[in-house]
Amino acid sequence: MPVFSLYLYPNLTELAPSSLCQMMSSYLPGNLILISGLLENWPLTILFACAELWSTGVLCTLFWSTVNDTSTVKSASREYPLLTLVGNSASLLSGPMILLLVHQLTGHNDDGWQISLTYLSIIFVVCGLTIIWLYYHSMKLAPSPSTATSQKKHGNTATRLPLKNSFLYLAKCPYLRNIALIMLGYCIAINMAEVAWKSQLVRVYPTESEYSMLMGQLTFYTGLGCLLMSVITARLIRYGWRVAALGTPLLMACTGIPFFLVVALSNSNWLPEALSAPMLLAGISIGALCNVTSKSAKYTLFDATKEMAFIPLNNEQKLKGKASIELIVSRAGKSSSALVQQLLIVTLGSLTASMHWLASIFMVITIVWLVSVDALSKQYRRYGC
Repeated sequence: MPVFSLYLYPNLTELAPSSLCQMMSSYLPGNLILISGLLENWPLTILFACAELWSTGVLCTLFWSTVNDTSTVKSASREYPLLTLVGNSASLLSGPMILLLVHQLTGHNDDGWQISLTYLSIIFVVCGLTIIWLYYHSMKLAPSPSTATSQKKHGNTATRLPLKNSFLYLAKCPYLRNIALIMLGYCIAINMAEVAWKSQLVRVYPTESEYSMLMGQLTFYTGLGCLLMSVITARLIRYGWRVAALGTPLLMACTGIPFFLVVALSNSNWLPEALSAPMLLAGISIGALCNVTSKSAKYTLFDATKEMAFIPLNNEQKLKGKASIELIVSRAGKSSSALVQQLLIVTLGSLTASMHWLASIFMVITIVWLVSVDALSKQYRRYGC
C-alpha cells in the first residue's frame, strides 16, 4: 500500500505501457479493449489482486485456523458471534475515516486525493504492525498442548501435502465438498451482484471523490449491519446450525433478485424514457442494500457457521480442507464469475445488456447453495453437533 500510494499511483501515466496498449487495442475486438486497459493501469490491477489475497490468506485462513484449533463446537456457538461482532465493529471507524479524509482533503487541495491516499497508507501500515504484535503475544499466551494430547485429539495424521493434492482430497470428502459448495455459492453470488451493481453505480457517481465517499458511507453502514447481524447470529445459532446457515443465502436472494429485476427493467427498450432514470436510481438503492446486507451477513452469520463446520474435523481435514476451500475454491468462485461476466460482455456488449442472464445465474447458484447447506446440516448432526 505505501509503495502504491507514494510511487505507483502518482506516476500512473509514466508507468503505463501506452504504446503497447495502443498496439493491442488495434488488434483486439471492441469488447476486449478492457484487457489493454488492465495492462495500462497495471498498478491498480496489482493492488486489487493483493487486497484480495490479503483478505483470503491472512484474515480468513490464518486467523480462523488459529481460532478453530482452540475452540469446541459448544464454545464456538458462544464465542464466534462475539468475535465477528468485535472484528466488524472496525467498519464503524474505517467508514467515517475515509469520508473525513476524502471530504476534507479533496475539497480544499488540488492534491487532496493523493494526500488522502498517503494518510490511508500510514493507517494501513500501523494496523498491519498492530496485527503482527497482537498475533505474536497471543501465541505466547496460548497453551501449547503436548504431542500426546494433540495426537489423541486429532489423530496421528500426516498434514504435509501439496496444494493440488489437497484439492483432490477435498473432492473425495463429502463433508468438505459441501463446505466447498457453500463457499463457491457465496463467492459467485456476491461477485455477480457486486460487479453488476458497480457497473450501474459509475453511471451516477463518475468521479473518484464521489465514488470513494459513497464507498466510505457503505463501509459505515456495513459496520452497523455487522453489529445487528452479530446479535441475530447469536440468536439463530441457538435454533441450530442449519437455521443459521440458511440465513445468508435467503437474505441474498431476497435483496439480489429484486436488484437484477429493477436494473433490467430500467434498461429495457419499452420502458418510457421518463421512468428510466428513476428506475436506475431505485436499482442502485436496492443494490446498495443487497451489498450492505450480504456483506454484513457474510462477515458474521456466514463466517461463524462456516467455521463452526470445520471444528468437528480432525487436524488433517481441517488443514487440507481449509487451505483448499479458502485459497482455491474462493478464488475459483470469483474467477469463474468474472469469466462468465467477460463472456457476456463479449457476446452482448455490456453488463447492462446481460442483466437477465446474470439474474438467472444468480438464482441457480443460490439454489445450489441452499441445497448444499441442507446436505451439510445432516452431516453436521452426525458428528453430534
